[in-house]
Amino acid sequence: MAPNSNPAPQRPPTPLGERFYFEYHVPGSPITIKLILDTDYPINRPAMGRTILKEKQTLSARLEAHGNAWLAPSDDPYEIDDRRSGLCMIGMKSVHVGGAGDDGSVARLTYRGVHDVLQALWDVMYFQRRSYEAKFAISNGSVLVGNGNMKVGNVPVSVRGQEIASE
Repeated sequence: MAPNSNPAPQRPPTPLGERFYFEYHVPGSPITIKLILDTDYPINRPAMGRTILKEKQTLSARLEAHGNAWLAPSDDPYEIDDRRSGLCMIGMKSVHVGGAGDDGSVARLTYRGVHDVLQALWDVMYFQRRSYEAKFAISNGSVLVGNGNMKVGNVPVSVRGQEIASE
């Protein structure tokens, strides 16, 4: 990926805002996400819609052509910003990249899982007009497979080392 040539929007200092917690199961999928929304940092709604829809189209074409698979190492973390504007960036990262967890489970994201997470973000965030930054945990059935965030500005996968499944 080419580096972002646009300067990242600056975060204005704000008083402590409200945080909202949601859990959403994607219909027809084993994927569930637990979200924490931060109202201190609004996201440009049209940019959110573009980012989600464009990547869902890309993933749908990939799934049709190649079927589902674990994310390739070059795609984990999975990061998107459709116009490289910094107005809405989404990132997801598998819990155990390239191997099994301590309990022997393979806790990794798949391309179908990423597609389903984008559907969840569309349903919970865009469709319900919740245009704020969010952190989320991704479960496939009862197994935590990844973490992610949607934010403004800097590199989206700031979830490294920040587990939210227990929050």
